[in-house]
Amino acid sequence: MFMIRARAHSAFVHITPPIRRILMHSLILGLAMSVADLLFNFYLVSLGYGTDVAGYLSTIYRFAGVVAGVPIGILINRAGPQMAIRIGAMVFALGWLVQLMLTDLWALAITQAIIGASGLMALTAVVPLLTGVTNQEQRASIFGLNAAAALVIGLVGGTVGGLLPSFAAMFLTVGPQSTAAYRAALGVVVILGMVAMLPVLKTITLDADAQIRRQPAGAQQASDRLPFWFLVRMVLPALTLGIGAGVFLPFQNLFFRQQFQLTDAVVGTLLACGALTMGLGAMIGSTFAKRFGVKEAAAALRLVAAPAILLMLAPTLLPAAVGYLIRGWGIGASFPLNDAYSMQIISPRHRGTIVSLTSMVWSLGWAITSSVAGLIEKEYGFTPLLIVAAVSYVISAVTVYTLPNEQPNRANA
Repeated sequence: MFMIRARAHSAFVHITPPIRRILMHSLILGLAMSVADLLFNFYLVSLGYGTDVAGYLSTIYRFAGVVAGVPIGILINRAGPQMAIRIGAMVFALGWLVQLMLTDLWALAITQAIIGASGLMALTAVVPLLTGVTNQEQRASIFGLNAAAALVIGLVGGTVGGLLPSFAAMFLTVGPQSTAAYRAALGVVVILGMVAMLPVLKTITLDADAQIRRQPAGAQQASDRLPFWFLVRMVLPALTLGIGAGVFLPFQNLFFRQQFQLTDAVVGTLLACGALTMGLGAMIGSTFAKRFGVKEAAAALRLVAAPAILLMLAPTLLPAAVGYLIRGWGIGASFPLNDAYSMQIISPRHRGTIVSLTSMVWSLGWAITSSVAGLIEKEYGFTPLLIVAAVSYVISAVTVYTLPNEQPNRANA
């Protein structure tokens, strides 16, 4: 506990006004997204749609980020991460505003795609922008703090979002599960999306090493090219981690309820503890980075998740719960360090591309394996899913450890 407090204090000490504004944007937009995640399916049901439509729109939301991944990266590189955040947050808010005025399925599908892509852009651009206002020594701590705050704000959003329809119903004198109550509650998402732009409206000056240097047209065109093999190597850790996540996380609530006959309340508490454990891991990951190196620590912490998730094969709840929490701690500590290392070796001109591609392939890995995993679980149970997840974590750890130490032709970037 002392180490956690010490790491948190160290991170807060290094928070400059620009960092504080970027983190504030992340918190506000994360709150908006967590409220939307909780309430949107309820809103769809109030409109008369079923769970099949909810799943369909959820798939569209996620695949929008996959399809738009490369254009998002190009926009971040061309317009700059701060402008990309402004555009993303504004389109996200306006997208929700339009969606709440529509009821036809085709219109809801289009707006969900726009909301998914714009929200991803606003969140993705945070990484290169934070990179531009931090130095190499503090980057792991700040990235970890940003990740921890995002996890915690998700819990807050879930709690607040659950109360909003009841409050809206009292003011509108309607039922708490009525369309009007859910529409009013989701109106908060629109407001939060607009508010999320405020911290980044004022220009944030990047450090000198984060500025994209002006070059002659020919040299700039050459520096814009990254070898294909290098791009593949940089995103492999995210792809393999997404596979491990997609094969288990969508079914984690069902796992605990079916394997151990737990009530929904107990399952919810356990999953909340898992989210908090991930947040604590993100907070203290920089401690291991300072001792062992950023890349080495990211790989080792990701490797810890493999035997931890295999503990969940135990026939009793205690070791399974311990394994679940350790898995969350290892992954939570690992992924901010992986981001920090990527930003450390990538030139400013290509950071948007790498970050967007990373998000894209993670979502792709999740989406593909989650659909297949449901069929496997129905036929063979959870055991093969946990084994596949463990193997994916090991492969992801190896791909992190063997990442290149520098960007090819960096001198020309």
